[in-house]
Amino acid sequence: MSTFDEMKKKADDLVDKAVAAADEQGDKIAAALDKVADTIDEKTGGGASAVTAKVDGAVSGAVSHAQSAAAAASQKATEAAGTLKGAVAKKPEEG
Repeated sequence: MSTFDEMKKKADDLVDKAVAAADEQGDKIAAALDKVADTIDEKTGGGASAVTAKVDGAVSGAVSHAQSAAAAASQKATEAAGTLKGAVAKKPEEG
């Protein structure tokens, strides 16, 4: 395996970990928010359900945006690595 391929694999692994972390943390945030909303609704007899639903929607939107951004970054990193590999392959031999 060439040095470039090793570097690309390490970069791909880091991007994959970042995407997985965004997905995992997003799920944890959503679960915690659901628990908070349920507790508030229980304590207020449902009187605050409109507010908790609005907050839930805003947080869900933010989490989705973060996950989409991580996926887009992964795609851009893959494209950049491919472009770099192509440029390195075309470089004339020094001698």
